[in-house]
Amino acid sequence: MTRVAWQRLVRPTGGAVLSLATDGHILLAGTASGAFVATQPGETWVPLPFPANWGRLELANPVAIAPWGDRYIATPSGLYRSKVDGSWQRCLEATSIVALRTSREGEQQLVVVADQLDGVLISPDAGTSWEAANAGLATQVEIVDLALSPRFAEDHLALLVTSDGVFVNRSRRWRWQAAAPVPGLLECGAFLTNESGRVSCLVGGDEGLFRSDDRGRSWRAISLPHQGSWSVLATDRAGRVVAAASDRSLVWSSDGEHWEALPDLPSPALSLAVLDERWLVVGTFSRGCLLGERPVTMWREWNDELYGHFPLGIVVRANGELVTSDYSGTVLRSPDEGRTWERVVLDRGLAQFAGGATGPLFALALDAVLRSSDALHWQEVYALDDISESTWLLVSDDGRTVFLIEHDVEPTLEPVVLLHASTDGGITWQTSESEAFALVQGAALAPNGSALALLTVRMEDLRQALSIRTLPDGDWRHYPWSEPLPETGIVRMLWSENGEAILVVAENEVWIVRQPLGRPLIRFVEELDNPVSALGRAGTTGWFIATGTSLWYCETTGELRKLEPSLPQHTIVAVTGGRAVGALQGYAADVGGTIWRFAEE
Repeated sequence: MTRVAWQRLVRPTGGAVLSLATDGHILLAGTASGAFVATQPGETWVPLPFPANWGRLELANPVAIAPWGDRYIATPSGLYRSKVDGSWQRCLEATSIVALRTSREGEQQLVVVADQLDGVLISPDAGTSWEAANAGLATQVEIVDLALSPRFAEDHLALLVTSDGVFVNRSRRWRWQAAAPVPGLLECGAFLTNESGRVSCLVGGDEGLFRSDDRGRSWRAISLPHQGSWSVLATDRAGRVVAAASDRSLVWSSDGEHWEALPDLPSPALSLAVLDERWLVVGTFSRGCLLGERPVTMWREWNDELYGHFPLGIVVRANGELVTSDYSGTVLRSPDEGRTWERVVLDRGLAQFAGGATGPLFALALDAVLRSSDALHWQEVYALDDISESTWLLVSDDGRTVFLIEHDVEPTLEPVVLLHASTDGGITWQTSESEAFALVQGAALAPNGSALALLTVRMEDLRQALSIRTLPDGDWRHYPWSEPLPETGIVRMLWSENGEAILVVAENEVWIVRQPLGRPLIRFVEELDNPVSALGRAGTTGWFIATGTSLWYCETTGELRKLEPSLPQHTIVAVTGGRAVGALQGYAADVGGTIWRFAEE
């Protein structure tokens, strides 16, 4: 065990607010970094204290507040229930939930979710037991939204929006019926009620907003002060006041007939919450929450203690600069090792960030590779149609060699590996394709750009292997892994600074590959107490390994020791060594966006 001293450098508030929910009083925000609660507009946000041994609560989307007071938060790792008494319940395992609704139905506490993979699931007991509710739906249907009538306990009316159609449920038996066609690709839906309690349906998409007063049997286009692709709809609890968002444009109506335009937003809207006829909250992509009071003449930032800056990486430059970027496209640059910071907001989603001590920096957006020489000015250097879920952006220490590796499944269901490479700092690119690998689990580039290492499952024998290719034109060499590694998760790999070893961490198993460019020696080191959350080089001596809020140091010899104390309160998602030669020190970023400096005492 080694003792280190921690220093918090910066924690920016705001960031990406993926989802919002309200019961008319309490507000619940789901961000890239967790879930937060506020009791009144403008008050300080309070993070929901997630159980430390349950992993992470980042990418909280969607969220809901139930009539009985419980809060529900969906994340890629599962659906969670935060009870009124402060306890937690795991309701569903790893999910791809796109909509989450709650309602009372007699004595039942009803939770309804729409999942991209499993369709509609309902729980009559607040999330304890579940059953499918997909009668009337096709086997393959892409659900984008789900809404329940404000009077659901009486009319059992539910609206299911798919990318190319609308379905309506009109009974407690949960049988979906196709509504009349609506033009364009759809993205959102909601219910409205008038003074007499009559319920209408609203749907939005790239052709505008549409309304049905006969439960989906016919639709009419709504005349709006803005044109656009409407991606978010929200109403107050009673369904009387409605707001809709299209990128940076917002419209608002108190009856669904007469609409007013609101001031443009400084960042695209991701979520909306309508408290009443007076208050509207907008969750944005990079500026956190914006608060509007009707009549809205300007937007006020509402981010006190709210953070959604999910970091993607930290780079230490040879001149002493620190650079970090996050999920919402915010790049922070410190020219003086963390004492002062400059910020640039790209306002576009980023998936990965990489760079070396010298040369250009690179970021992977959803549709392009971006490049910057100073961390403040960015340009697209390689356009992409889309990126697969298994993608690695790798950059050599001098920034000249860049690899973008994608493992995808073709429409024929045959796996293919695409290697996009640049040897001139991202100016020109070449793409090659390989069908030799059934699966790619991890990737690492030698610091000098001389070799590429992949952890693969080969098509030839369906065995896990370390696959190494010397560059620029060497052939692949494959070395069977000595023991089976988990095939379900991403394996993290990182070359040592001197190029003599590769650290491989699969879940919580630590391995070292010695002499990777000769005859590789693969050796198991140790099993950690929690799964790995970040890797970084520790100068020439080894690596840093983060497991949640804990940090470890692993020498290239394989000696592993824990660094104490574990000061960050949130999961460490990026770590790197500092510039001091021979000293055990570096920088870490946690899931809340805080940047830390640590050094051996």
